[in-house]
Amino acid sequence: MDKNVYDQYRQQLVLVSSDQWKYRIIDYLSIRWPEWNQTSVWKTCWSRFDPNSHDQPYLSLQLQEKGCSRHICLIEISLQEPANDGGLVLINDDVLGWIKIRRFPNDPVLSALPAVFSEYKDDFEVLRYRPYKRCTFRYQTTGSASPVFGKMFADQRGQTIHHESLALWKAANTGQLKFQVAKPMNWDAHTNTVWQTAIHGKPLVDQLFSSDGEVVAKRIGKAAASLTTSQLKPMLYFDGQAQMQRTQKYANELTQRLPVLTDSLSNLLHSLKHIHAKHSDHSRLKPIHGAPHAHQWLDCGEQLGLVDFDRFCLGDPELDAATFIGEMDFEDRKIVPVDELNAVFLDAYQSIAGKLDSELFQAYRSHKRLAKALKAARSIRTNGARKAQRHLAFAHQALKETMV
Repeated sequence: MDKNVYDQYRQQLVLVSSDQWKYRIIDYLSIRWPEWNQTSVWKTCWSRFDPNSHDQPYLSLQLQEKGCSRHICLIEISLQEPANDGGLVLINDDVLGWIKIRRFPNDPVLSALPAVFSEYKDDFEVLRYRPYKRCTFRYQTTGSASPVFGKMFADQRGQTIHHESLALWKAANTGQLKFQVAKPMNWDAHTNTVWQTAIHGKPLVDQLFSSDGEVVAKRIGKAAASLTTSQLKPMLYFDGQAQMQRTQKYANELTQRLPVLTDSLSNLLHSLKHIHAKHSDHSRLKPIHGAPHAHQWLDCGEQLGLVDFDRFCLGDPELDAATFIGEMDFEDRKIVPVDELNAVFLDAYQSIAGKLDSELFQAYRSHKRLAKALKAARSIRTNGARKAQRHLAFAHQALKETMV
């Protein structure tokens, strides 16, 4: 892959990232689908630039109408004419190539999605949709006390998630966990969907970034750490070796996109592998959430609530701590007192989970920053390469830092 691939696609990237182009697409689609309001505000809720594709889209983005979560379209742009598997809009553009547009809920992989959507259509709200992978939604019928949440997968991984949810629910209700979890309902093998009730609470992130932030950070730290002292026995492992495998995959893709990063990535992976080799004893693994960042927490009054246990596993407590702090690292320090909140969280976490290994913690923090580098490289923007390089330098920096 040519190191100037972002320059090669500059015209296409600039065009697709412009609001003018997006609204021209929506205007066109509203003729075909009149129920779509072309005067509404449409947002890009997911996008990806993949210059290594040959018979796959090199640009993909998902547009969603603000105020109507069900109005979603997936736009995939390819150099070669794609197959039309029905229900698509195909446009041949002189600059971009072939534009394929698929309307939600039509998804050839999540094949049960149209039927579920049709059953609950009037009360159906899409929370997060990743085409061909998963869709999280909720519905609340008139007169019902609270909403119900569903998460549909492309495979049967939800069966394990449901099994773990039952154990988590029991642990929360016997006082092992210092937070609430959603009550599991059932696993539907026909639609690959996990069903849960709602947690009655409000998102906590605004409070975390307010003047009460340090109090909130302390509460989150203690609550998150209670997982490590529970009697839960997750079915899945995610140790340092598993993290290295994931990061190696990310590094391979970054190298393909930006060969200039090869030496830097090789040196970073060598250091990370060395650190994990020193902490390979599985007896140190504890139950962890896997992704307890600030947006996963709810304020439920006396207790907090924690959602999204898709990555629940036996792992290093350092991973959970580094995940929370790693996400905070990318907040605007001019607005959010990141370092102060991180320090309070970490002290609170260690007061319950015990002292963390500083070197291993910083290694996981570095992994998180490298993942951000790949996310930047995948973004539909002309400065993706520059941002990826900046994040990679940030990943190296983590290994030179000490715990906050």
